[in-house]
Amino acid sequence: MILSKFRVAAVTLGLLCAPLMAAPSAAQGMGMGHGDMMAMHGGGSPFMMLLKSANLTAAQQQQVRLILNADRAKMEGIHKQLFALHEQISAKLFGTGAVTSADLKPLVQQASRLESELNQAMADTAIAIRNVLTQDQIKRLAEVQQKLHSLHAQMQGLMGHAGPGEPDDEN
Repeated sequence: MILSKFRVAAVTLGLLCAPLMAAPSAAQGMGMGHGDMMAMHGGGSPFMMLLKSANLTAAQQQQVRLILNADRAKMEGIHKQLFALHEQISAKLFGTGAVTSADLKPLVQQASRLESELNQAMADTAIAIRNVLTQDQIKRLAEVQQKLHSLHAQMQGLMGHAGPGEPDDEN
């Protein structure tokens, strides 16, 4: 059950923050139609599609673009560092020599620090975007997010997976 609650929290945070990692594309998508956003992101980012349901004013769209653009360089830098670390880990794992956990530990720790930094930056950006919204828009997003959560639970139920609050075999 704890794992299920963690999953719900992770999915919610992902819906709010994940697309912020793709800030340049997401910022361009703010004033576009749904089809344009979908094409631009290869399916669209969940947060930007969720944000689209808030019906932002032109001024709010501009504020969101500024917020996303302000964080773009930092996010890209962290992503490049993470990519390089993942490449190093892959090289060790798929190299010809023996590999132990101790060999990977410094790289994994460095990646964890960067991921933590990235998560905090995404949360800060999400808060900045939230501060642009009116209370009615926040309420609307909460309703849409709840509907998405409900749909996800229904899909899990149809597929035979445990829903929130139900035991599953990963606990």
